[in-house]
Amino acid sequence: MPLFRRTILFLILLELLSLSSWLWPTLNTICFGAILVIIFLLSFKNLAAGLLFALGELIIGSHGYLFSLNLGQGASIISIRLGIFIIVLLAWALHTLRHEGFTGYWRRLKNFQFFKYYLFLAVVLAWGFFFALLRGNDFGNIFLDFNNWLFFLYLFPLLSASRQEDFWPQLRSVALACLAWLIVKTFLFFYIFSHQFIWALPEFYRWIRDTRVGEITQFKGNFYRVFLQSQIYCLLAFFIFLPRVKKIFSQSYSLVLVSCLGVVLVSFSRSFWAGFVMGLFISVCLLVFSLRFLVADFRAGVKKFWTYLLNLVIICFASFVLIFIIAYAPPKADTDLIASLGQRATEMEAAGSSRLSMLKPLLLAIVDHPVIGSGFGTTVTYQSSDPRVVPATAGGSGEYTTYAFEWGYLDLLLKIGLFGVFIYLLLIFKLLKALWQKVNFQITNPKSKINLNGKSSKPITSFELLVTSYSLPLGLLLATIALLTVNIFTPYLNHPLGIGFILAVSVFLDYNQKLKIQAVIN
Repeated sequence: MPLFRRTILFLILLELLSLSSWLWPTLNTICFGAILVIIFLLSFKNLAAGLLFALGELIIGSHGYLFSLNLGQGASIISIRLGIFIIVLLAWALHTLRHEGFTGYWRRLKNFQFFKYYLFLAVVLAWGFFFALLRGNDFGNIFLDFNNWLFFLYLFPLLSASRQEDFWPQLRSVALACLAWLIVKTFLFFYIFSHQFIWALPEFYRWIRDTRVGEITQFKGNFYRVFLQSQIYCLLAFFIFLPRVKKIFSQSYSLVLVSCLGVVLVSFSRSFWAGFVMGLFISVCLLVFSLRFLVADFRAGVKKFWTYLLNLVIICFASFVLIFIIAYAPPKADTDLIASLGQRATEMEAAGSSRLSMLKPLLLAIVDHPVIGSGFGTTVTYQSSDPRVVPATAGGSGEYTTYAFEWGYLDLLLKIGLFGVFIYLLLIFKLLKALWQKVNFQITNPKSKINLNGKSSKPITSFELLVTSYSLPLGLLLATIALLTVNIFTPYLNHPLGIGFILAVSVFLDYNQKLKIQAVIN
């Protein structure tokens, strides 16, 4: 709790500094340099501290531009996320040289549970980079497209820091604090815009836009969509915490679920909604599968099933109520939430139409090199009707050329081909398989006991105790499936926001395996 509270206070200070730095660019440069110096000093002393900073920025920073460094007129801008990335990797290299050396680290790296799959993925990504150069793709596009994949290099410091006993409790505290602040920030923006606070709207809107934290869009009935790319973590957190809720009215986890789902609804992201539906569907299927092992008769199984569904209905209803309370809280707001939800669910706006327009040209481009891909930075031209894009096109024609595409898996197919997508999905499949093995054992052996390094715990005798004892693997399983679904329509698996989650799951499973958990069937 002390770390949780300190993190919350630090995040509030960071956001205020970001807003102030946006107003006074000189302060932005000072904060950018000061933050990196502090992170380097802390990381050099304790590598885990730098990783916690990186994690916190990832959860609240969306594209990573809360602070940035402009190298000059017309020059590229370095984001604080990139700066933290360089600093943490530098600290890790110095830390490794000082303690075990790269030879010793390499020996330990080869024992990493998913080492060969990450190695295969690295080869595929290297091929996508060099093949793009051979094909003559624009180098600027290649770098900007490939840049996100460098985030996988965080695997090296993560594996080093995960050996520290206090790393995982600290990670939990910082992640929860950042999640709490993300929820508060979302609802604060939602309240400000839905109530039309004129004194704040222009500055807040431009700050959110210029720092690329998110998007604010007006819908029918004076309703404003508040979409922050980092809200993907609210969706993932919902499923991570879902297995921990046994009694809907008696646990603080219920409040977390209601708040996270409220954020997902306010985001008005149909990609998030699709991930939410898929995650719920899988959770219900797992419940049905588990009941035949955990209940004595059919009537008891039916009761547990309907109790679970009732809990989900209550959580969803409470989330809607929370949004209504914020939208219609004093002072009186002229907002029609129902009309806006209906519009988002049934109408295809310009941005959605543009997403469909890029589908055919993207598929035709994939056909050129379907197996090996066309390399990073490969561009496709399509007709856009997005009002944010059309003014920037020649003569306002809407003919737009880009290397970044909304269709996540098609983007991967274009850049690294079928072979590359197979390797990436193979890695994720191995993660899902490892998570499922942990969950499935407890489902099929409900009366087993868990011996953790020789220390016996209470026997698991019901589904509720199952999700308590193995709730984290079960939650991570559901969250990963939700992420895979979201990536169909919005690219997260090739973005630090999704890559960071994949890395965290990988290192957690490796750490969990090394605990040498042994199960003994009664």
